[in-house]
Amino acid sequence: MTNCGKAFFTPSQVIPCFEGMLEIDPLEIHISLELDQQIWKSIELTNDTDDCLAFVTKASLQCLHIEPDKSIVPPRSKCNVTITMMQEQVMELPNNHYTEEITVLSTRVNGGLTAGDITEDMFSDRDGKVVDEVNVIVVFGTPPLGEEF
Repeated sequence: MTNCGKAFFTPSQVIPCFEGMLEIDPLEIHISLELDQQIWKSIELTNDTDDCLAFVTKASLQCLHIEPDKSIVPPRSKCNVTITMMQEQVMELPNNHYTEEITVLSTRVNGGLTAGDITEDMFSDRDGKVVDEVNVIVVFGTPPLGEEF
């Protein structure tokens, strides 16, 4: 597997990691600390190929709700993934500027599959299967003055 999210690119760039795999935009999202609000951000997954691509997301923080957390992106289409968190969960983070990662794994699949058919086994790179791994950085906290996200 290749970890494309750690390549030398600015966070606002779209990185097509492996030729013919999902593009993810943005690669870095910022969640500001505001009281008594549900916080949500979205990332866009783009399939510019003629194949169906399955994806699954993994987050290290249990309080992040990702919808959909797995799905199939049909050929030449896009899928929006929403990351949601309640403000009180953000307030429990260890400090006021905290970083986490959401990992997005993708691979080619049969066109007849549905999101319910997706299993963890599909994302192992055995038998020469290409599996792309991209990390989306989630930054919690208020950005320094003069920076807008």
